Amino acid sequence: MKTLPILIVLAATGCMTAAASLPAPAATSAAMKACSHQWSVMKKANKIPEGQKWSEFWSQCSKDYAAKNGSETATEKPAKTKTAAVSEDDSSGSAQAKKDCDDKWGAYKTKTGAHGWHDYFQFMSKCM
Repeated sequence: MKTLPILIVLAATGCMTAAASLPAPAATSAAMKACSHQWSVMKKANKIPEGQKWSEFWSQCSKDYAAKNGSETATEKPAKTKTAAVSEDDSSGSAQAKKDCDDKWGAYKTKTGAHGWHDYFQFMSKCM
């Protein structure tokens, strides 16, 4: 059983090595370049207001840049959409079966002391 932790460590090390070999994403947006330049100029001239941090400056600068230069805003992120895998041949009865099994899960949990996702999935696979 001691080989499993070793394999996990080796796999994690391999993933980290592969990720480290990829080029780091650079500041590619025009807003990021302009605001970074403005920040460095202000920093060299000691013109940064007392207590202001880069994150606060960036937040306002990116908004100002977008207002001056069109619709590009570096603070906007693409909307994440979640999609669920839906089986076309899935009948509406399976949703009811899941609800029934969920109701049975509560009683099963109380009776057996089962808990956690592992026990839940084990129960559900037998129930459905």
